Amino acid sequence: MEVLTIVLSGLLSLASSGGIIADSVAASRIRSQIISLEEQKIRIDNSPNYAVAGGKLQKVRIATRGSKIKPDLRIEALELETDRVDLNLKRLNLDSIDELRRSLNRPFQGAVRLVLTEVDLNRALKSPLILDRIQKILNRLIISKAGSTNIAYKLLDLKLELRPQNRLGVKFKLSRSRSAFETDRHSGTSRSRELVMELELGVRVVNGKTIALIEPQGTVNGRPMSPRLLNGFAIGISDRLDLGSLSRDGILARILQLEIDEDKVELASFFKLETKNP
Repeated sequence: MEVLTIVLSGLLSLASSGGIIADSVAASRIRSQIISLEEQKIRIDNSPNYAVAGGKLQKVRIATRGSKIKPDLRIEALELETDRVDLNLKRLNLDSIDELRRSLNRPFQGAVRLVLTEVDLNRALKSPLILDRIQKILNRLIISKAGSTNIAYKLLDLKLELRPQNRLGVKFKLSRSRSAFETDRHSGTSRSRELVMELELGVRVVNGKTIALIEPQGTVNGRPMSPRLLNGFAIGISDRLDLGSLSRDGILARILQLEIDEDKVELASFFKLETKNP
């Protein structure tokens, strides 16, 4: 959504130019919305040019390299190509998906290709916002598997390792504070138990909409984990990587290609944002 908002913000600025220098105006607007950008190419096809002032574009192609959207979110490469765009500029509002959909005279759709490096992924995983989301998912998984809300672990030192043939390694620590009755009476401080986790999983796209984690292997403090626990973890995460859940917000998304090698992830997908009555 962050990337989509930036792109549409750039396209919106074309209205003020009347389409005379559309490519340059859009490029300048998009660049102003992000922290840094190493390279950018934009091509807008429109005939007649003045149609852009009415919110109509035939096709937009955007390619960027090294774009940093937030301090901890960098995209190595982004390529976006849209079909025809038809916006009601008087109603255009980028504050939410619903507001954006109300401004569409026709569905907004296109294809996108993303390249993310291992370095950039690990930097993003250190983001407080992303860590908080992962922590909440972990808490729900623990509760569902353990059947108790009294067990809580804090996620520490999360690191991702990309590997050939669509596999990845995940290393992290789980720290659990013991209950009050186990507090060290002499020191007055609570002790904690720390679990060092190392996982390796395969990644597969199912029906174009679900990223499934398969063939999980792992150890806890150097000891092999049980297949049952590993499979439960993989299924629990995969259930949350289902793009079908976006349909309730009027978004159709399908993964066309997903490739993982030793230093980067490449993802190609199709998206369609449906209109919504004002």
